[in-house]
Amino acid sequence: MKQDPAGRRNPLLEDALSDFHSRHAGGGSPAGEDSGEDRVYRVLFDSILEHRLTPGMKLKEVPLAEAFGVTRGVIRKALTRLAALKLVSLRANHGAAVANPSRKEANQIFEARRLVEIALIERLAGTLSARRIEELHAFVRAEQDSYDSGDMRSGIWLSMGFHIKLGECADNRVLSDFLERLVVQTPLIFLADGHGHPGRSCSAREHTEIIDAIASGDPKRAAACMDAHLRHVEQSAQPRRAEQKSELSLLLGLD
Repeated sequence: MKQDPAGRRNPLLEDALSDFHSRHAGGGSPAGEDSGEDRVYRVLFDSILEHRLTPGMKLKEVPLAEAFGVTRGVIRKALTRLAALKLVSLRANHGAAVANPSRKEANQIFEARRLVEIALIERLAGTLSARRIEELHAFVRAEQDSYDSGDMRSGIWLSMGFHIKLGECADNRVLSDFLERLVVQTPLIFLADGHGHPGRSCSAREHTEIIDAIASGDPKRAAACMDAHLRHVEQSAQPRRAEQKSELSLLLGLD
C-alpha cells in the first residue's frame, strides 16, 4: 500500500490510532510506552485489519514469540487484548486464531451497528458545535485523500475512525466503547465472505451526507442517512460463496 516518501501517515490518523490503542490497553503498559506487549499487539492488530493475517489463521505462541523476540507470556497478553476486541478467538485446547465471523455473526454485527449508530446520530443531530462538525469533515477529507492516493490502509482506518469519532461526540464512554468494538470487527467480515478490503464501500460521500444531516438539526434525516450508509456497507459484504462454487464447477467441468 502506498505511503508518503518518508513513510509517515496523516497526523489525524496517527492521533486517532494512538487514542484508540490507549483506550484498549487492557492493563498493559501506559500510553506511549513501547513495551514488547504493545508492539506485538499493534503489529497483529494492523496485520489482521489489513488482511495479511486472514480469518481462521492459527496464531501459535511459540512461532510468534520467536518472530517478535519475546516470551510466550507477552504473546499471550497481546492475544488476550485482541480477543477482547473480538479480532482473535481463544479456545481451550485449540489455541488462538484470527476471528472468522460466520454469516450469522456478520448479520448480528451490522444489526447492532444500526441500532447503536442510528440512535447515536439522532441524539447528535443539531447538538454539535461548529468545531466538532469541522473535526468530522477533516476526517472525511483525509479519508478521501488516502483512497485517492492509493493508501488503502490509511483510508480504511479513517473510514472506521469516522464512525468511532461519532461515538466520541456522544460523550458516553460506555456507548462509544461498545461502538468501537463493533466497528473494528467489520473489516473481518469482508475477507471471511470472499471480499478484499471494504475500501470505498464506506464512502467519503456518504460520510459527508451524514455530517450535513447532523449539522441540519434534523434527527430523521440524520437517521435515514446513517441507515442507508450502513445498509450499503452491509450489502457490499454479502457473501460470494455461490460465485466461487460456480467457478469451481467450471474448473471441474461440471457446468
